[in-house]
Amino acid sequence: MKHAFAVGLALFGAVAAGPSFAHAHGDHQGHAQGDHAAHAHAGHGAQAMPSPDAMAAMPVSASVAVSDCWIRLLPSPAPSAGYFIAANKGAETATLAGAASASYGHVMLHQTTHTDGMSRMSHVQGVEIPAGQKLEFKPGGYHIMLEKPSGEIKVGDTVPMQFLLASGEKAQADCEVKPANTLAK
Repeated sequence: MKHAFAVGLALFGAVAAGPSFAHAHGDHQGHAQGDHAAHAHAGHGAQAMPSPDAMAAMPVSASVAVSDCWIRLLPSPAPSAGYFIAANKGAETATLAGAASASYGHVMLHQTTHTDGMSRMSHVQGVEIPAGQKLEFKPGGYHIMLEKPSGEIKVGDTVPMQFLLASGEKAQADCEVKPANTLAK
């Protein structure tokens, strides 16, 4: 999957400057409320994000669509979390390689796992969506983490989001901003 992610970055025309959509860091433990209450931010190593021109030039996927997107807004400096449903109507597995929004400086793919009564959140480089299936990004599972808002974001706002595929295509959705105590759309 790392190879598919690297190929996807090459296809996106990634540049060294600009906000990032992926971070390499260790696992995080001890999440008290939701996926991000105890998330530490030190040590994130950012990878390059496609330039705005490269993002605009990416074709919209005919087979992968994103729906029901919402963001759980947490008070700064805590990161917010995003959730959605990714549907792959195509005949082949699709790989979600990242996400981006002009409203956030960093958007990352994460997964929360539960082992021996402990929750652990970790960065993922890509998430496969099998052909003909849907994958729900939800609290306690896969999600996107949103850091460094570019302006004031408040409950009730709508945030446009780009979902980057390893194929060099994108899916788009508008995400509704909800309060911190929201558990589902």
